Amino acid sequence: MTDAESTRELIVKYLNHSCTEEELRKFLEMMKNSTASMPGLDSAARECWDSEPEEALTDEIYERYRKDALKLIRKHSFARQMKGRRLMPRRIAAAAASIALAAGAGYLIISNVLEERTARQLASYQTMETQPGQRRMVELPDGTQVTLNVASSIRYNARYGKDTRDVWLSGEAFFDVESDPECPFLIHAGDMDVKVTGTSFNVSAYPEDRQASVTVKSGKVAVSYGEDDVRMNLDPDEQLVIDTENQSIFRGNTSTSDATSWMQGKLTFRRQSLPEIMKMLRRYYSCDIELRDTTSKARLTGTHDNKSLESVLQSICFSSGLKYKKEGNKYIIY
Repeated sequence: MTDAESTRELIVKYLNHSCTEEELRKFLEMMKNSTASMPGLDSAARECWDSEPEEALTDEIYERYRKDALKLIRKHSFARQMKGRRLMPRRIAAAAASIALAAGAGYLIISNVLEERTARQLASYQTMETQPGQRRMVELPDGTQVTLNVASSIRYNARYGKDTRDVWLSGEAFFDVESDPECPFLIHAGDMDVKVTGTSFNVSAYPEDRQASVTVKSGKVAVSYGEDDVRMNLDPDEQLVIDTENQSIFRGNTSTSDATSWMQGKLTFRRQSLPEIMKMLRRYYSCDIELRDTTSKARLTGTHDNKSLESVLQSICFSSGLKYKKEGNKYIIY
C-alpha cells in the first residue's frame, strides 16, 4: 500500500467514524504536521474555510459534513472539482476543509474545529478491560454478551448499534452475539477481522502472541486476515489458527470446550513452546517469571484445572527436564 493509499484509507476511516483511538491520534498529528509545510494547499478551500462562521458541532451537522465529504472522496476527482472555483457550497467547503487531498493536491487547512471533533470521537469510546489474573463478563448496548479473558480489553464507540456494531479486541474473549442480520457484528483484532450476524465463538488475539485463533461454538463466522484479504467461513466446532510470524493459516475441527476452558479457570496448553507458556503464566497468575534456559525445544500439551502456580511450574519442569526457583517475588526456570 502506497503512502497516498494509506493516507486516503485513514481519511475514510475518520469520516466513517471507524478509526481506532491510535488511528484518530495519527490522523490529527498528520494533519497538524503537514498543512503548515506543504505548498499545495488549495486556495479556494482555504478562502471558503476562512469565510465560514464558527458553529456548534452537533451530531446532525457532523453527519451532514461526513456524507458530503464521502461523496467527494468516492469521485476520485476532488482536485479537478476544486479547480477554478472561488467558492464552494458552504457544507462542502466545511467538509472538505477537514480532509486531505490524496491525488497530489496536498492537504487542506486544519482548524480548531477538527481538533475538537477528534477529541469528541476519542471521548466517545467505551473501553472495558481485565487485568492479569482477572476475568470479566460484560454486556454491550445491543445485548451481546462478552466474556473477557485475563489481560484483555474491548472497546467500541458511541455509534455502536446505530450504523455498525464494530468492536476492537486486544487479548481473548468469548462472544455470544445478539442476532441482527441488518447490522452485522464485526471484531477488529490486529490484522484479523471477524464478522457475524448472531452466533457464539471465541477469539484469541493477544498482540504479543505468535498465534491468533477463532473457534466457533454455534452459527457461522466469517474471518478475513491480512493485506492479501484471506477470507474463510467457519462452521460450529471449526477453528482457524493464524501464525502471525510466518503467515501460515490452519483450519480444522476442534473441541470448543478446549478453546473455552479458560472460562472455567483452566489453563490449557496445545503443543506450545516454553516462551509461549511463560507469556500465558504471566497473564494468568499476574506473576514475574523468567525463562533462563532458551535451548529447550519442548512443546507441551495439557490442561491444569484451577491449579496453583507452583503446581503448574512443577508439571512444566517435569515435562521439559528443567527446574525452577523463586528469588524474591520472581520465579526463574532454568
